Amino acid sequence: MLHAARVFGLWMLASACLPAATAQTPAQESRREAPRISILAEGTRAETPCWILTAPEPGPTVVIVGGMHGNEPSGASAAEQITSWSIGRGQLVVVPRANVLALEAEQRRTPGMLGNAGDLNRQFPLDGNPSEGIAAALWGLLEKHDPAWVVDLHEGFDFHRTNPKSVGSSVIHCADERAEKLALKLIAAVDATIEEPGQRFDRLRSPVAGSLARAAWEKAGVRSMIVETTTKSHALSHRVRQHRLLVHTLLKELGMQPSPAATVIGPGMAPDTIRVAVFDGSGTGKGAAGTMRSVLEGQAGCVVRRIGGPDVRAGVLSQFDVVVHPGGSGSAQAKALGVEGRAQEVAFVRAGGGYLGVCAGAYLAACNYDWSLGLLDAQVIDRKHWRRGVGSVDVEWTSLGKRTLASGSSAQGRQLFEIQYANGPIFQPGEVDELPDFHALLVYRGEVAENGAPKGIMPSTAAAIRSSFGQGRAMAFSPHPEKTDGLHALLHNSLVWLAGDGQ
Repeated sequence: MLHAARVFGLWMLASACLPAATAQTPAQESRREAPRISILAEGTRAETPCWILTAPEPGPTVVIVGGMHGNEPSGASAAEQITSWSIGRGQLVVVPRANVLALEAEQRRTPGMLGNAGDLNRQFPLDGNPSEGIAAALWGLLEKHDPAWVVDLHEGFDFHRTNPKSVGSSVIHCADERAEKLALKLIAAVDATIEEPGQRFDRLRSPVAGSLARAAWEKAGVRSMIVETTTKSHALSHRVRQHRLLVHTLLKELGMQPSPAATVIGPGMAPDTIRVAVFDGSGTGKGAAGTMRSVLEGQAGCVVRRIGGPDVRAGVLSQFDVVVHPGGSGSAQAKALGVEGRAQEVAFVRAGGGYLGVCAGAYLAACNYDWSLGLLDAQVIDRKHWRRGVGSVDVEWTSLGKRTLASGSSAQGRQLFEIQYANGPIFQPGEVDELPDFHALLVYRGEVAENGAPKGIMPSTAAAIRSSFGQGRAMAFSPHPEKTDGLHALLHNSLVWLAGDGQ
């Protein structure tokens, strides 16, 4: 995907961001052992993949399960990221999406099944066999691999420390002394990253009856834990990061030599895959990151992960081709990144990465706010009336824009078309000598002028722009192609150009 200079630049960025003990060269990463993939409950509607990673040196086997409950997505996302890890000892068996039907429906229980019958994590009784289907397949996985540990990734609705009705932010371990000691080490590792005392983790004993973790210990003698993050107040990337840190701490304590906890996407992708990081930290509009990920994953050749400010500051951008900032508040996203995170993003693009900003992300890419990234030589005008309103607005292709973005979209055969707008920036050249001039891709022909905004400002200004920045590239949309039926292809085509394949 990226040419050699860009790969080297991004690796140098990674080496600067990771501790010396964990930084890995591209050659070292290329030696990662390839996982085997098997299918559980194959041929049924509930079939789901299982990754089996075997290290060259002997060690313990650990089974990690995510997605037991469909309304707890962070466990599934974290397990998905863990499949990209490497280990130096032992074996790692990972089932990221145990209950695919519930995850697809975004509900706790399997669709069409009520009560405990639909709760996958109540299908492992102590006085009988697991229920048919995926529960039986998961139990068969334990019987086949004879693990030393089972870790089940979940999340609660509130912090247990302040609301005992929820098990959120807790490590629930089996009735075993070693499990208790390791649970305390996991909690110490994650609590070191939490400033608010009421959000710190608690240690709880004995997983719930009917759960995989309870049955693993009491029926098979396999030490087990349920790890619970908390949905309240926390973005998905925050919860996923906590899950990764907890699992990483366990594997490290077991001597398995795992990849750094900040590893969110592995090197074993197809060569034509575009690796995309979507920012979901504070300042991202409600549902904006999820919508953006869904739209981008709907395009062929994209692998998408959601990340937050701490991930950026930890250097994860070196694992990606493009970072995307969706709608919301540009200033709040800048605050969530912090000075260090903003510097990381600028360095990422300068070293050969791509940046895509939509609405709030376009504000962030501009050059005339004190919190701007300054990736584009574009200043926002009429800043007093940033709340211009929401609605459809007419835009027109430039010749460059049509060549770069139009393919596969509903606007491919049209010069003038409508796109959704929601308080996006109005751009004009920034005239910063150190930055190359931007090129317009779309031009506003209509306008939205509500809440006291003067008319006549918006028409003929650039609605979408692009430019180079160092060895990298940046693009910004003032309107929302991801919210406009028929225009999702504009975003995929943007990624192709940003990753270095388009002209």
